[in-house]
Amino acid sequence: MSDEESKEIISLKIAGIDYQLYCPEEEQETLLEAADYLNKKIKKLKRQTKFLSVEKVALLAGLEITNEMMNESNKQNESKPQKTPVETKKNTDDSEDSKKETVDDSLSLKLVDEISELSKL
Repeated sequence: MSDEESKEIISLKIAGIDYQLYCPEEEQETLLEAADYLNKKIKKLKRQTKFLSVEKVALLAGLEITNEMMNESNKQNESKPQKTPVETKKNTDDSEDSKKETVDDSLSLKLVDEISELSKL
């Protein structure tokens, strides 16, 4: 492996597991931040769901992060100026969906707790 190629290999530790990944140098800082964010989500969920496997907790963390990203994307779409009446109606529906997703977030945490309780049995 050349020196140039070795600069593009990055080491990450997520949920106690070490990973060696190829990543261009200009994207490494962002990847490290993303890995840190994911690791924090996994740790938080693992504390809440002590009896779930790391794989299930990682999946839940991935779903939570995806949900956050989609909510953020919806917020950005809502802030675009000069909407047609059809777009305004759609964004009103999106706003209602966003409210539902907030409720869904609290429901998902309840569901995680229930799954954790069931896994104890």
